[in-house]
Amino acid sequence: MSDKTMKIILSVLTVILLALIVGLIVMKGGATKADLNKLALRVGELRQYRTMNRADINSAMEKAFSRVGYNVVTTTEDNLYADTSKDAGVNLYLRGYGPFNEVKTNQKGVNIIYVRDYDSLFEDEIKVFDGVATSSPDFYNYLLGAGFAVAYVPEFTDPSVFYPAPKKELERDLLYVGDNDRSSPAISAAVEANLPLEIYGRFWVGNIDDNFIKGEYIHDNDLGAYFSSAKINLVNVTEHESELGIIPSRVYDIAASKGFMLAPYNKEIEAVFGDAIPMYKNAEELKALYNQYINDEAARAEKAEKAYKIAVSEYNVDLFVQRMNGLVEFLINEKKL
Repeated sequence: MSDKTMKIILSVLTVILLALIVGLIVMKGGATKADLNKLALRVGELRQYRTMNRADINSAMEKAFSRVGYNVVTTTEDNLYADTSKDAGVNLYLRGYGPFNEVKTNQKGVNIIYVRDYDSLFEDEIKVFDGVATSSPDFYNYLLGAGFAVAYVPEFTDPSVFYPAPKKELERDLLYVGDNDRSSPAISAAVEANLPLEIYGRFWVGNIDDNFIKGEYIHDNDLGAYFSSAKINLVNVTEHESELGIIPSRVYDIAASKGFMLAPYNKEIEAVFGDAIPMYKNAEELKALYNQYINDEAARAEKAEKAYKIAVSEYNVDLFVQRMNGLVEFLINEKKL
C-alpha cells in the first residue's frame, strides 16, 4: 500500500472519528436533562381517575407530592408524553384496567408503575419499568420472589375531601355510591335480600329496578357528607379484589367520613380493620347484618369511629406518597442518579 493511499485512508478515518465525536457532543447537549425534583403522574386511563368512583385522586396525589417538594405535572393517555413532562426525573405510571398504549421510560430518571389490579397484567409489561408499586399484598409477594424492585403501597383516602359532615336531610338507611362498570356482589346481595337500597351512579338504568336509582352523580365535595349521613353504607368489593386482598379506596373514603359500612368478605379488610367493618359472604348474611345494625346507632357509631381512626392515621394520601417515595429513593440509589 502506497504512502498516498495510506494518507487517504487515515484522512477518511479521521473525518469519520471527528463526525462521531461531534455527533456524541450534539446528542449529549441536546438530550433532556432529567430533573429528579420533577414528578410526572402518567395516567393510563382518563375515565377511571376522574369519576365519582374514585373522586379526584389525581388532585390528591398532585398536592401530596407537591408538599414533599416535587414539581408535579399530570398527563393522561390521550397525551401521555406532553412537552411539559419530558424532563421529569421521576415518572409514576398509574395503570388502568388496560395496558398503556405506549411506554417511553426515561433511563436518566426513575420509572415506576403503580398496579392496583393485575388480572390482565403480564410480566413482560412491567419489565420495562425500574420498579413496581402495588396495592395487592399477594402480587407484592409474588414480584418480590421474582426479583423485581417492588413496594407494597395500599390505596388511600384524602381527608381534605372525605371527613365527617353528617346532615339530617341526607340520612338514609342503605346507601351505595358507584357506577355499574364492573361486577358488584354487594348490589346483587342487597337486591336478593330485598333491602331498601338507594343507588347513586351511572349505567344502572336498564340494568336494575329504577326504584333503587336515586341519581347518577354526587359532587366530590359532597361525598363525605353522604357517607357520614347514611345509617349504613354498602361498599362494593369484587370477587377478584377479595381473592387478591385488594382494599378499594372507597373503603378508606367511607371510613374517613366516619360512615358505618358493610362489605363483601375480603381478607385484607379483615386484617386491616378487624371487626370495624362487618362483612358477609351471601345475601342471607347481608340481611342479617342489616337487621342487626339498622336500629343500633351506638354499635354503628362505635365501629365507624374505629374504622375512621385506622383510615385517617394509616391510609391517608401523605402516607401513600411516603411509601411511594421510599421506592423512588431506593431506585435513585440503585441507578446511581
